[in-house]
Amino acid sequence: MNNNRSSRHENKEKKVNRLYNLLIAVVAVLIVFVGGTMILGNKDKSDNQAETTQNNPQTNDQKTDKTAKKDDDSSKDDQATDDQSSEDDQSSEDDQSSEDDQSSEDDQATDEESNDSDSQAEVEKNPEPGVAERKVDPSWDSVGTSQDAPAATYKKGSTDWNEMLKAVGEGSGISPSNMTVWRLGNNGGVGKAVATVSPKGNSSTKYRVQIEWVDGEGWKPAVVDKLQ
Repeated sequence: MNNNRSSRHENKEKKVNRLYNLLIAVVAVLIVFVGGTMILGNKDKSDNQAETTQNNPQTNDQKTDKTAKKDDDSSKDDQATDDQSSEDDQSSEDDQSSEDDQSSEDDQATDEESNDSDSQAEVEKNPEPGVAERKVDPSWDSVGTSQDAPAATYKKGSTDWNEMLKAVGEGSGISPSNMTVWRLGNNGGVGKAVATVSPKGNSSTKYRVQIEWVDGEGWKPAVVDKLQ
């Protein structure tokens, strides 16, 4: 009886040992499988990375080429802008130079005209008592007219009056709008008149201006006296 129990106990232990051994074997197989899978997976990743790295140089080269092209285009654009700016500056300088030259020529022409006028004018100092200076200038022009002949009425505000004041202003250098008229009247004939004027606000400087009528052209200065 005891022998039978001992035999069954031994058989049971053997079965348990076999089960343990089987489980250990299964676990070992799983460990080997999982480990191999991980190793193979890492290897695939390494291969993929190596392949990607091998392929990337071409992509990087393309990017580098594109970047270099953009930089080159940008450099060309900058150069074109600089060239345009230089052309604009040169054009501006040329325009300024032309304007300066034209202004200089105009000033020179004005000076020459002034010199010609001064050289033609006859100026006499103290020609008679009460006269500081007498001037006769052949370059004086007629002021134009809308009349067929002078009215000789000497009416203030009339067409003839206004045209006579223009001629007086031409000789004295005083604008009719800035002129004080002390006298304007006949000077010995229908086509002759004389006026005494001064600038407004400066009665101490007076001019006596003799004017003459030119048919079809109007009144013009003849003699200008600067009074003492």
